Amino acid sequence: MGTNSRRLRFAKTTPSSPLPVTVEPWPVLVVDDDPEIHAMTRLLLRDMEFEGRPFLCLTAASAAEAQAVLERSPDLPVMLLDVVMETPDAGLRLVRWVREQQGNHRIRIILRTGQPGDAPERDVVVTHDINDYKNKTELTAQKLFTALVGALRAWRDMSTIVRLNHELTTLNQTLEQRVTERTHDLEQAVTALGQAKQEVESALIAENEARRQVRQFLSMMSHEFRTPLAVIDSAAQLLRMHAEKAGFDSGDRLDTIRGGVQRLLDLIDTCLADEQLESGRIVLHRQMVTLAPLIEHALDQQRLVAPSHRYRVEVPAGLLAWADPTLLGLVLNNLIGNAVKYSPPESEVAISAVSVGNDVAILVEDRGIGIPEADLPGIFERFHRAANAGAVAGSGIGLHMVRQIITMHDGVIEVASRPGQGTRITIRLRASPP
Repeated sequence: MGTNSRRLRFAKTTPSSPLPVTVEPWPVLVVDDDPEIHAMTRLLLRDMEFEGRPFLCLTAASAAEAQAVLERSPDLPVMLLDVVMETPDAGLRLVRWVREQQGNHRIRIILRTGQPGDAPERDVVVTHDINDYKNKTELTAQKLFTALVGALRAWRDMSTIVRLNHELTTLNQTLEQRVTERTHDLEQAVTALGQAKQEVESALIAENEARRQVRQFLSMMSHEFRTPLAVIDSAAQLLRMHAEKAGFDSGDRLDTIRGGVQRLLDLIDTCLADEQLESGRIVLHRQMVTLAPLIEHALDQQRLVAPSHRYRVEVPAGLLAWADPTLLGLVLNNLIGNAVKYSPPESEVAISAVSVGNDVAILVEDRGIGIPEADLPGIFERFHRAANAGAVAGSGIGLHMVRQIITMHDGVIEVASRPGQGTRITIRLRASPP
């Protein structure tokens, strides 16, 4: 053993200079009915120390006295116990009381006997829970120190195990409590999630019903409005013919009527297309489309709505695009209509188309109010309107519908704008089938 863990030292002391004790000593309970044994043990322990701590000798002259001491101090580490005291087996009875009745399995019991024949070592070790067996006649100072050091180490290890077991039990209880609380929280969360799911499902049912009603209303509106609007447009054309024959100067007013009719028809088409795109009920029918006549047709409609604007067209005659002609016409109507709507009368609206590699680019430019930079990221969102568009009538669904249609074509749409200087919108589509 190392010098730190096992050290037997006989200090040179005098009555005038006792050994100073500055640390808590190791308590040792000596149970014996012989006063000389107590005196000898106390004398031997006086000059010993282990790990810098001296020994403190506690005495009991009988098993009954020892029980009283152990009841007051159940955490004593070591007991030096005689066998024969008030009865021939008093010590062995005390061992059974300590282990079985008191339930103390940590204290180290070193049995010391002066009459080995009354308690043979082999029988005692087998039948009783003792930790060491010593004959008093053979127990020298060194052997006593060795026995005590071994007992103290064992007691300390067992105390550590008991402490760790207690901490582990406490930790398990705390963990079980946390698990119970967490389980309760999860149950509440699952319940809340179930309620939220029911609410979402109810809201979804209500939304689907609202969409169905909107579709029904738009379909009815389209059917009911188109007939009277067609009658109004036909009447305006007929009146214009008669006015020209009769020499009346009413053409501008009649053109205004026809422009208002066309604006309503464009709005109906936009609303129907936007709803169908939103519900996924539109199927593309792409084909090779000649752009020049499609753009001219869109311009003819806008000339009715805004005859005072100037229109500049730069589209090669044979330029083609791979697109759905109906939906692309709707896109052109909205883009040119926006350019007209957000630019002053007499200003120019320019429409051009060019070939760019395997794509074709269509540009619509105006010299209108422009779009503030803060509004550009959301300009294609449904119902979004720029901050400076308050004085101009609009629904905020046109550009949303345009982006959806271009996305369905696997195309790209870009916006460049400056407030007060105008806006340029560019769309790129395939020039041929993939």
